[in-house]
Amino acid sequence: MTDDVQVDAAPTTSDPADLGERLGMVAAAPGVRTWAFVIDLLVLAVLASPALIGYMIDAPVATLVLYIVGAALPVVFGILQLVLHGRRGVTVGKASMRLRSVRVDDFTRPGFWRIVLRALVLGASGILPVIGPLVVLTSNLWDRRGRSVLDKTAGCWLLDVRAGIDPFDASQLRRARRALEAPNRDISEHLPSLATVPVADRPVLEERRSRAGIVGVSRQTWSERPDVVAPVVAAVADPAAPFLVFEDGSTVIVPSYGLIGRMPEAPTGRAADVLLTLEDPQLLLSKTHLAFGVEDGTVWVLDQGSSNGTAIVGADGTDSPLPAGTRVAVAHGTVVRAGGRMFQVRYGGLGA
Repeated sequence: MTDDVQVDAAPTTSDPADLGERLGMVAAAPGVRTWAFVIDLLVLAVLASPALIGYMIDAPVATLVLYIVGAALPVVFGILQLVLHGRRGVTVGKASMRLRSVRVDDFTRPGFWRIVLRALVLGASGILPVIGPLVVLTSNLWDRRGRSVLDKTAGCWLLDVRAGIDPFDASQLRRARRALEAPNRDISEHLPSLATVPVADRPVLEERRSRAGIVGVSRQTWSERPDVVAPVVAAVADPAAPFLVFEDGSTVIVPSYGLIGRMPEAPTGRAADVLLTLEDPQLLLSKTHLAFGVEDGTVWVLDQGSSNGTAIVGADGTDSPLPAGTRVAVAHGTVVRAGGRMFQVRYGGLGA
């Protein structure tokens, strides 16, 4: 049993595509979509051409071979297209026209089985020859965001990265989200890491004990203390223990071993002292984004192979990405960026 401390989350839009548009994502125009589709069809036709050649020649063995090749190549190409579309968000035609398919709920790659479902719906539309596929393929024309029936079935959105930002480019997405939220940020994006600056000169985050940016803290050790109401700061034995201050002023004492993410889970066979769930309005945090803790009085952080990475914010405001899976010691005053969230490491305890 674990105890969760909950606070009200920031209001979210009912349609995630609204956020995408505010970030600068642009739906693919009908003409561009059509050209991408035509390119895919042309490649398919070229691969199927051996069958046509076999039909035109009078050589039984060669004709059979050409028929087999002309049938096999389109099948292989079709499977490759499904894999590329699901895993990379592109087909040959879409890549040529700089289009990207994304999941509309979190702007990540669609996933193989969503694209398979999309293909099955397109195939089923052929029950009504010509008219069925035509209606399905042109249904984006009457949707204000250019999403076709196939897109909606798969929960996808086709974007033009020439006209807007590329959601698969982490740096573009991070800059867009910073710009969108700039008026509401409590600290500068250029807050130095302070690793090489004297402690007396290190800027500090505003000292507030709000929980505005923390959705919940789960403590597995509290299962034996059901009568204790979870405090704002994670409970540890040493009141002088180092702690983290998030950009909204929320504070958490550093445990021996904790995890941060949008819904962190401890690995099998190892219990975490703290599972710190953060609000993720920018959709940049991974489920279990990073591990953190203190050993021999020194705070360390470790990126858990997150999608958008963990970085130390340098004195000039630039990010120094941390290698995934490597424990990195951090000094007093160091500012760490985890996805779209930031926190500063402080030593000396909350009462210091």
